[in-house]
Amino acid sequence: MIEKPEHTLAGTQTLAAQQASSPSSLDVITGACLFFLLMYCTMTVFVKPEWALQSFQIAIFLLLAIYLLLNLRQPAGLGQGSALANLVYLLPLWGVIQILAHTTASTWETREAVLRWGALAAVFYLTRRCARTDAGRSAFLSAFAAFATAMAVLCLAQRFTSDGRVFWIFPSGYGVVFATFPSPNSYSQFVELALPIVLWRAIKEGWRAWGYPLAGAILFGSAVAARSRAGIVICLAEMLAVLALGWVRMRHPETGLRPRSMVAVLLAIPLLAIVFTLDVGWQPVWARLQLNDPYAMRREFFIAAAHMAIQRPGIGYGLGTFPEVYQQFAVKQFPVYANHAHNDWAEFAAEGGLPFLLLVLIPCAAAVPASIRHPWGIGFIAILIHACVDFPFPRLAVSVWIFAMLALLLRPPNRAGHVLLSAKGVCLS
Repeated sequence: MIEKPEHTLAGTQTLAAQQASSPSSLDVITGACLFFLLMYCTMTVFVKPEWALQSFQIAIFLLLAIYLLLNLRQPAGLGQGSALANLVYLLPLWGVIQILAHTTASTWETREAVLRWGALAAVFYLTRRCARTDAGRSAFLSAFAAFATAMAVLCLAQRFTSDGRVFWIFPSGYGVVFATFPSPNSYSQFVELALPIVLWRAIKEGWRAWGYPLAGAILFGSAVAARSRAGIVICLAEMLAVLALGWVRMRHPETGLRPRSMVAVLLAIPLLAIVFTLDVGWQPVWARLQLNDPYAMRREFFIAAAHMAIQRPGIGYGLGTFPEVYQQFAVKQFPVYANHAHNDWAEFAAEGGLPFLLLVLIPCAAAVPASIRHPWGIGFIAILIHACVDFPFPRLAVSVWIFAMLALLLRPPNRAGHVLLSAKGVCLS
């Protein structure tokens, strides 16, 4: 038996590791198409006719079908990684079960919800596949940070000049818009996902990339301009959390962070944020924070959703049917339309029962440790908290980024580094 020389074996393993660490051309093309569709979904959120939402869903399903067809001879990766992550693919199936079992209060609304959850599952799968390497994940995060910063600049530019017109052209039907978002809460949730990315990049890169501290300040200033109470509080908490993690890890030898550069950045980020806050005006925000009962109406919506969940804990009333069933459980009448429970977790339990709530909650909870290990993912934790007082998940322009971030946090481990270490003779468990 002829044994290969150790240096030859090591060279072969190193080459395999390099190939594993670089995305394939198919992944690059698919990832670019996916990111374009995510931007399209966000930039058309103000469009009221259904064609914008339907065109996104058709395109994402078509992209998924093409990707699967081109990977017929290779493992599709559907079952790779954590079993908890694969629960995401069961979300649209729960609505199908409700339709087949005739347990939904509105078949039409549940069909619409199935398509929405199916699109989110497709975003989750494609992101996991296209960003399964370190290079792919870094590219996605960089692109998201750039896009979010551009949206923040648009928000600040339109805030006092557009008279409710998106891009100063398209009337939104509202007196003011926030980039392309008619809702200040939805825009703030979008910012919450992106803000920790640019803040952590600013800390990691230092003054070598001075644009990141500026981008972080712009994003924070646009959140202040949106005047969402929960959004401002959460963005401020994100900034403090990322700065604290940067300070703690500054002394860790493996981070490669330069103390002087980091201290300068840690001081520059809040100072720039204060400048942008003063520029957009803090008085209206302070006035909103002084309201006697900021949870007004939301409390009654939550109670109604909880009663719905108690009535049908096993199967729910049907995905997407909360507006249809709400009046039966309303504890107080309001002169507004109750489109959502303003608490996604209660709404999940009301519409899908406890099993559906767990299908959403378990993968999200599994991503929390990764969000702490990777501070750029702190925005995901922020969204889970914000979902307790609002509805980021039903708003597709926000939830597509939620599921993309979830995919990045729950992606299968990259084996390239293990191969490289093995080639050097390091024993790995």
